[in-house]
Amino acid sequence: MIIFADTSAIGSAYLGDEALGRWISDVIFDGPDPVVISELTDVEFASLLVRAKSDGRIIASEMAECLAAYKEHTADDGPIGVVPITHDSFSRAQQFVLQVSIRTLDALHLATAQLLADTNDDSVVVLTLDHRQAVAAQALGLTLYDGPAK
Repeated sequence: MIIFADTSAIGSAYLGDEALGRWISDVIFDGPDPVVISELTDVEFASLLVRAKSDGRIIASEMAECLAAYKEHTADDGPIGVVPITHDSFSRAQQFVLQVSIRTLDALHLATAQLLADTNDDSVVVLTLDHRQAVAAQALGLTLYDGPAK
């Protein structure tokens, strides 16, 4: 099984200030299954950190530490694989927005996850804390990660 983590899950793992932060961190960094993200997460994660700083959840030095850790973890030899967004990802995302109620960036994440599943022998499951994205993923036939948090 391959776990496709979205930005909400990644953010929770790094910030650790949400109810499931520790559990998600364990899944991503200590679990037996490989974890991948879309390269779109690079931008969304930076945005998430800026919002957390603006909301007073973290300070500038913590933001820098999170970004440095993220870069290390998503490097070629890091524990988080990064799946590129391809032209096929955009085409599939366009199909998704025509099929279900889904936001543009969520459609890109889920399209990337589904294309990964289409080209891989292992099953791909989606790990998200975003309820709207989870509903859309299920409507599109993707499987949600069903771990201890359920």
